Amino acid sequence: MADQVMIVLAGAGAEVSLKDGRRLGFAEYGDPGGVPCFYFHFAPGSRLDPAVLFARCPAALAGIRLIAVDRPGFGRSDRQPGRGFADFPADVLAVADRLGLDRFAVLGLSAGGGYALACACVIPERVPVAVVVSGMPSVSRPQDRRALAMGSRVLYRLAGPVPWLVQPVMTLVFRLTIRALRRPGRPARGEDMGLPFPPDVLADPQLRPLVIADLTEAVIRPGTRGLVDELALYARPQGFRLDQITVPVHLWHGDSDVSAPTALARAAAAAIPACHAVFVPGGHTAPFGHLEEILRPVREAGEGAPDREPGQ
Repeated sequence: MADQVMIVLAGAGAEVSLKDGRRLGFAEYGDPGGVPCFYFHFAPGSRLDPAVLFARCPAALAGIRLIAVDRPGFGRSDRQPGRGFADFPADVLAVADRLGLDRFAVLGLSAGGGYALACACVIPERVPVAVVVSGMPSVSRPQDRRALAMGSRVLYRLAGPVPWLVQPVMTLVFRLTIRALRRPGRPARGEDMGLPFPPDVLADPQLRPLVIADLTEAVIRPGTRGLVDELALYARPQGFRLDQITVPVHLWHGDSDVSAPTALARAAAAAIPACHAVFVPGGHTAPFGHLEEILRPVREAGEGAPDREPGQ
């Protein structure tokens, strides 16, 4: 099944060394000659997300070169203590420059949504279009956190001040999740496991090994500190203003999403000047059934300016 989504770089991916000494992991999918688009993964998630997400609809990547980057603390990417959303565009540029890409779209799913918006705001000269799917909004204000389920509310509150308490809890949760996924015939529901994949994906015995590989790379091999960093980050002010985004933004969201509350997504859509928002019936994973349509603006954006030679 994984072979249906072509991995351009063989094996588990590649790495870029950054100026501050950190390593950044990434992998490529789709059409090597297609429109470049950076993919920002779930939380928990990694550069291996697309192998799961597009396994059933590889045609959605036709004409698109998808570059999935491990955020700091996930997968092959080193932690970056104290990071903010506005720090991540510099990491994206390091990969883009290594690959010789002057312009590229950005696609953020779930917790990756804030990073897509940060790129649209901070480096608009390089980003012709941003796509956010089931994006997690900032929950830095108490009234925003009230829209979350009680368990999520507690995690966001504790991740910053007492990460040493949240981290072992997360480790236990996801080890148990992997154990459950390995049981043949056991129903698996994403909302019960803290996973953002649709129920039909988790129920597919052919796809479960890919989910396990992604989850292992996200929070088992590197540990859960990167995930706890991410929870703390979403509980702080995001560090950029939505009303200053000039890049066209296409936002897709479930109209009954409780993981990334729909009311907050509607507020974000209203604040972004050039936002085209689509709310589909269903919860957090409902928009994932529309991947071909979601990626249409990426194809329409084209390659933009001519690419540079890699490393320039």
